[in-house]
Amino acid sequence: MDKRILSGCIASLLTLMLFALASFMFGARLHHVQATAWGELPLLDIAGVFVASAVGGAIAGPRYPWLALGLVALLWALVLFVMVSVQPEMTFAKVWKFNQLAIMANVVLAWLGAFVGARLGTRFQARRTAS
Repeated sequence: MDKRILSGCIASLLTLMLFALASFMFGARLHHVQATAWGELPLLDIAGVFVASAVGGAIAGPRYPWLALGLVALLWALVLFVMVSVQPEMTFAKVWKFNQLAIMANVVLAWLGAFVGARLGTRFQARRTAS
């Protein structure tokens, strides 16, 4: 694995952790959940995924969008596993149905953020080498 890709993955995970820490520290004031007809969307978490993927994409480059999808899918798989394991009355189908909109929004915004970040990173690199 390329050092830039590894650095992008680490930066993306650290940015996600910073958003989670901010959400934890400021509590309900920042952690607004928007109710929609399809489910609930945690807006700070979704913004965090977009920003974290953009940071990772800016560092890692144009191959990063697929890795961002893999990271988000892995994180959601772990979240779903923990939710089902901790609460025996919760089945996978119930947990999936409740979080389906958030999962799909995270996947789309992870790819979009990584794509935008990779484009901005490439532009920045080209501008820096031209100077």
